[in-house]
Amino acid sequence: MTTEKAEILERLHACEAGLEVHRGYLKAMEYALRASFITHQDPDALLSTWTKLLPAIANRHRSEGGSLFAAAFEQSLTILTEQMGTGHPASTGGDDTGETSI
Repeated sequence: MTTEKAEILERLHACEAGLEVHRGYLKAMEYALRASFITHQDPDALLSTWTKLLPAIANRHRSEGGSLFAAAFEQSLTILTEQMGTGHPASTGGDDTGETSI
């Protein structure tokens, strides 16, 4: 393998590692938000405030990144809004025991 290919592979692995680290950070924040939704003292006020802020949040970040960023960002905002509206987290792929899990 040439030095150039080895360097490209090394950079690729570094990018993959960085993405995995950020994925871990995001997953941890997702669970923290879910806990906040579940325990919020005034869920109606939370949803009302979120609903008022949502258009500005979406517009402010619409031009960041490319189409993948925009799609992921929009999906995340939608899921967060649904979770706030129902007062419990969306399914995380757990069992069907009816228990709410974070």
